Amino acid sequence: MYEWWISDRSLNTYEQMLAAFQTARSPDKGKPVNQNFRLFMADDGKTIKITNHGYGTNVLAEVTPDNIITFTGSERHVIGMSQTYVSSFYRWFPFAFHRHRKNLYRIEHTKRLTQKLNEPLPEGTEVSSYSRFNKVMNACPSYFEGIKFNLLTNECLNKRPDDKFIEIPEKRKEWRRALMAFKKGIKARAKVHALDAIAAEIEQERQSQHRYSWKQPDWSNKEWLDLLEDSIRKNEYPKELLKGFVQASNVNYWGGNTDGHITPQRIIEGVDRVMNDVSIEMRRRFNVFEKEGHDEDNLEKYRGGVSLSEAS
Repeated sequence: MYEWWISDRSLNTYEQMLAAFQTARSPDKGKPVNQNFRLFMADDGKTIKITNHGYGTNVLAEVTPDNIITFTGSERHVIGMSQTYVSSFYRWFPFAFHRHRKNLYRIEHTKRLTQKLNEPLPEGTEVSSYSRFNKVMNACPSYFEGIKFNLLTNECLNKRPDDKFIEIPEKRKEWRRALMAFKKGIKARAKVHALDAIAAEIEQERQSQHRYSWKQPDWSNKEWLDLLEDSIRKNEYPKELLKGFVQASNVNYWGGNTDGHITPQRIIEGVDRVMNDVSIEMRRRFNVFEKEGHDEDNLEKYRGGVSLSEAS
């Protein structure tokens, strides 16, 4: 089998990453690995940080002298930069990223992946290399902020089960009623151009910025989640939250910023996108789930959201 996920340019251990960093011309600016990734030394003088320099600087992982790598990038960041991680991360570091389904990405050490792919299949089994790779990767650890691997043994140290949610019907109805009422309010404000002043304010702020530097809320942050939860419960629309929704309205399919004017329709689409992304956490806060666990045989997830097209 053609092992495209194995690269002879990969920095496989702490020692190799440290040796690469020590060749940096300007250590404070990091050691470029390629156009997307850089190595930095942490303040402790020992830990190596792997950053993504594609659009701004984001710390994806930290590597300690004991050869433990901890991925510190949020799930939202990995989803937003998935094209980079899936298509090229394995070329420079010994990990393959893989999209399983919406908002679920998997990660595996490339040597462990090779081992799994080379395991013998039952006699008479015929499967394409592509299908075999997908099946193996779909059973690998799901990515989450804080996942750890041992770079020497290739083992994931804290694999956690996939999420499976069993909802309480009455609680789900309460959640959907609250969410639909909240989204109706957003849609009404957007349609009568009540958000135009906020949009104009943001567009003015962006005049001196490159579009990849435009500010957007981190909706996985507790501060934003608390604000969103409180606003939905009270059916209120504080300016800070509305500004966050407008800032998020120019995000494209891949998580980057789009060009163009902020329109009411883009704001509506942005709110839908945000609420889909935070749906699980919001439902936890509204006590919708009776049980969370792992089901090997059932990968279906209840979305439990409602689009603004429904909230009309």
